[in-house]
Amino acid sequence: MGFKDQQKTHWDRVAAGWETWAAWTDRNFRPITDWLVDALALQEGHRVLDVACGAGYPALSIAPRVGSSGRVVALDVSRGMTEIVARRSRSIGLDNVVTRVGDAEGLPFADRSFDAAINTYGLMFCEDPGLAIREALRVLEPGGRLAVVVWDDRSLSPFFTSIGDVAASLLALPSPPGGGPGPWRYAPAGSLDALLWNNGCAEVRIESRVMTCEFASVDEYVRLFADVAWRPRMEALTPDAFGEFRNAVAEVTAPYVDDGTLRLVAASRCASARKPS
Repeated sequence: MGFKDQQKTHWDRVAAGWETWAAWTDRNFRPITDWLVDALALQEGHRVLDVACGAGYPALSIAPRVGSSGRVVALDVSRGMTEIVARRSRSIGLDNVVTRVGDAEGLPFADRSFDAAINTYGLMFCEDPGLAIREALRVLEPGGRLAVVVWDDRSLSPFFTSIGDVAASLLALPSPPGGGPGPWRYAPAGSLDALLWNNGCAEVRIESRVMTCEFASVDEYVRLFADVAWRPRMEALTPDAFGEFRNAVAEVTAPYVDDGTLRLVAASRCASARKPS
């Protein structure tokens, strides 16, 4: 199975989990949503492309900003994800969201189709991220805005390290290859800047944004990662092994519990740019 087929299979498999946590994502990722709205200067009537839309973040959060005269096209390689977006948009009465199945490295749109394009937490999984940037620029109007969000250095995000270090040991998770597709691909300083500049972007600006992810309990925290990332491995655990995993996570996260709420920081690197006029 080729790399792209592996990606489609993986995201289809975890799509239901992302739907389960969609409202949690919209709420906890609000600082990134606010940054996107400002960085793209979104207005009524704008045509926006959300590449790697997942279960609807940020497409459904920004759709009200462009109004009924605007449009948000939510694109993902996973048909399961786009079906969730369509279902969610109908359920909340949004009539300006369109879904498409497609690849960031070969966008199924004509040149100059959009005023703004977004790729949140998807670029680092592209086989050819430079091509994905060039494709995003191709479908933008001259002067159109591009926003890319990736994860910052892993050490800055207890949201990942608290459970990730336990999982690496008890679930025997493989480490992503260095420099290749993976969540920390553009964490190194200067790497995202260089990618954007070298592939035709203008006015590149990189900012750091931190969000605080909240959970009612450590069990909720474990359920999130079980649903969106590691379901097959978690389901394979015996009750005793699951208890060991849960207790290990509880011990690591104890310093982050306040008044019964678990709060874990996650750090993102946010890039804004323009297509040259």
